Amino acid sequence: MLTDWMYWLYSIPQIELLLLLAPVMLFDSARYVLAALAMWIVDVVDDAVCWIRGQSHELRYDYCPSVCVVVAGLNEADGLERGLSNIWGSYPRLEIVVVDDGSTDGMSEIANSFARRHAGVKVITKKRGGKSSAMNAALPLTQAEVIVIVDADSGLSRDAIWEIVQPLSDPAVGAVSGNVMVRNTSRNLATFIQTFEYLRSILVGRLFSSRMGILGIVSGAFGAFRRSALDSVGAWDVGPGEDEDIVLRLRKLGYRIKFSPRAECYTDVPESWKVLTKQRRRWEWAVVTFETRKHIDMVNPRYANFRFSNLLLFLERWIFNLVLPIFFWVYLLWLLLTVEMQFLIQITAMYYCVYVFLESIQLLLVLYYSEHKWRDAKLVAALPLLPFYQFYQRCVTTRALIEEILWRQSFKDGFVPAHVRSVTTKW
Repeated sequence: MLTDWMYWLYSIPQIELLLLLAPVMLFDSARYVLAALAMWIVDVVDDAVCWIRGQSHELRYDYCPSVCVVVAGLNEADGLERGLSNIWGSYPRLEIVVVDDGSTDGMSEIANSFARRHAGVKVITKKRGGKSSAMNAALPLTQAEVIVIVDADSGLSRDAIWEIVQPLSDPAVGAVSGNVMVRNTSRNLATFIQTFEYLRSILVGRLFSSRMGILGIVSGAFGAFRRSALDSVGAWDVGPGEDEDIVLRLRKLGYRIKFSPRAECYTDVPESWKVLTKQRRRWEWAVVTFETRKHIDMVNPRYANFRFSNLLLFLERWIFNLVLPIFFWVYLLWLLLTVEMQFLIQITAMYYCVYVFLESIQLLLVLYYSEHKWRDAKLVAALPLLPFYQFYQRCVTTRALIEEILWRQSFKDGFVPAHVRSVTTKW
């Protein structure tokens, strides 16, 4: 069978082969592989020049603004003590505000106990209003120059606060995204694959987007915001998708968004496919809510919010998160209706091999930029499974797009409580 497949592959005219590979090249190759390869070439040349000149990329922490870490959560009692201990004392000009957003598991008691034993820690207990409401509630309690958001169940690397505030030394930068990494990698197959996905899309993907000036999100698990910039946009909107929404509103005012790869945050990702599907649906709703409805003025040249970088950001999201997911199913249907079963199996095998090859390139790029090369090298074991995972993600994305376009499903999700959703503008 392998011999027949190889013979078939070599017998295909080059034009026909390129047409067959077009969907693959349009999806993952253009968005991740080609862009990351271009960035890698620039960095390799830069490293070579520095080596020839005897220079080094020395880590320096010259910028030391006052920082308030806001830890907002709901029923996060189990990991709160560990998380606060990880943050406290890691930065000289630091205060912490813990916001209990209506917990029933004793989160406030643990937070207050920690506050009594550690200076500079404040605690707020409030009625549940969602994460945006909780973060906004913390702002009146601090005059810090920088607000850092950390999920209650996340852990930071030793110098994460130092690293994430350094880009804010440039007054044009309004927010900085931390490098969110998977902590429960070895839990099961789902978490193992997500570990590679996070490294590819966050470490490499956001590094590229940041350099291109088109980064449109700051991770809700770990991000830093200039306080004056937050005040300028009125802080967080209480609607769904607060992490992307706040960034787009900052970009409207002309602020740049940066990514700090060495500011590492470790979080637990979903361990069941059911929970993972629900999470990814929520993430995919945002492209319809924000880039096609709420913030569409950002790409209208007649509005003051228009900037070419914002247009590029929106085009990237529209093409890869709206148009191509629909094109994928149209193309798949065309194959099923026009290609004989024998050739369909051969084409599927070709796609599988191409996807594994592209994912292998991405893993090499991840290892180049990773600070933990030996740890991340074991992800080579995930390569044979990644094409199946990609297909699963196509299904989730398509479902999410249909839900949000037809029914505005994001405004029915329990991530934001009902009494808040009921008074929120449904974009």
